[in-house]
Amino acid sequence: DRLVEQLKVIKLEEIGGKAWMKQHQTIEKLNMQAQMCVMQNSDEFVIESLIDHEKIHFLIQDLLATEVFKEKAWKTAKKELASSHYVKLYLLVYHEAVVLGLLEKAFFTTTAISSTSDILVDLADYCYRRTVFLNQVDPAKIDEEPQGKEEIMAVTDEQRLDAQKLKIEFGCAMSALTILRFLSENVPSVPLAVISRLLAEQDILLTVVPLLDKRPWKRTVKGKKEKYDDGRWREEGADDQHRLGKTEAQVWLLVNNMLLDPDCRRKYEWSEHRKANVMQLSKYFNELLIDQLPVLSDLRRFVETLGFSAPPQSSEARGVVIEQVPEVREALLKADWKAIAQAFVLMLKNESPEDQRQEMQELAGMYDALDLDQLLDDPKCSSCGEPATQRCSRCKLEWYCSRKCQVAAWKQ
Repeated sequence: DRLVEQLKVIKLEEIGGKAWMKQHQTIEKLNMQAQMCVMQNSDEFVIESLIDHEKIHFLIQDLLATEVFKEKAWKTAKKELASSHYVKLYLLVYHEAVVLGLLEKAFFTTTAISSTSDILVDLADYCYRRTVFLNQVDPAKIDEEPQGKEEIMAVTDEQRLDAQKLKIEFGCAMSALTILRFLSENVPSVPLAVISRLLAEQDILLTVVPLLDKRPWKRTVKGKKEKYDDGRWREEGADDQHRLGKTEAQVWLLVNNMLLDPDCRRKYEWSEHRKANVMQLSKYFNELLIDQLPVLSDLRRFVETLGFSAPPQSSEARGVVIEQVPEVREALLKADWKAIAQAFVLMLKNESPEDQRQEMQELAGMYDALDLDQLLDDPKCSSCGEPATQRCSRCKLEWYCSRKCQVAAWKQ
């Protein structure tokens, strides 16, 4: 409760400062503890505390502020600070994943959704933008490693940050799919404007259904087939190729809910284009899929019927529900981001070496205090990508397989 009570809105001008860093650590602790509760199947006291203290609303605000900061200020900051403040810039990108991870766990409970009010319009808009991103991203580019010593040595800090940003945003997009699924499963607890916006204004089905064909959660790297599940890429064995992964299952459940939920059906206005999009689902239905997700049986019948009959018409007239716009994001976009970016760069440049060391020590101390071994993959060398056994004693974030690789990283 004490940690949750400490959460507060940080001014845009304070992002990246001491107050922001302290709050980032607080949210990271809460997220890690919530993850451990899930893994141990214990009481979800972190989520209950967030609901009791009405902090879900705050987390969504924080998520949106981080997203807009990346859009408007991060590029300027990266150009000026990539070499001198690499870790701080990385944390600004990583912060979005931490907040979203905590929201993902919270929205597993209907109580969290029903307690969140109209700001869900902003969250739904955020999730929609992430589905658009998934339709554009090439998963083979994520974690793409430079080849050979010369390429490795030629990678700049800005390029490394861009690569980390792409990796984190991909993970955020996958979490956004889960949140959309939770919203679609709790339509009675969601403000009417949220579902109306997803179906009528954005037409979420036009961005989600194509994902089943694109399958960004699968890729082939160096001849090895990999699948993205539980926040990481894993090599896909021969027996796993036809097994439905968690991410793909989330998409199917989302589509199922959006097409079959009575409230959603009343709001969806069909057209020939929308019908053709949904009809693409027919090629995926088979006994193997239904065996893994029996709930899709009704969806299969719906799509089959759609093929030789007119789609059901929306029973809700346009304009009955007053459209709500994403007010939080709209307000954030009106800020003077040029001035905010310049102030951010100046603030970090004015930090003393002692301030930076203290921040890194506090960050390292936080991770040391948490039992993270069960949550992390085996570390890999930041220079060559081989299995690593030695962690940087200063930043506590980077791992190396040898002294040689660590020295090479310092030179970069």
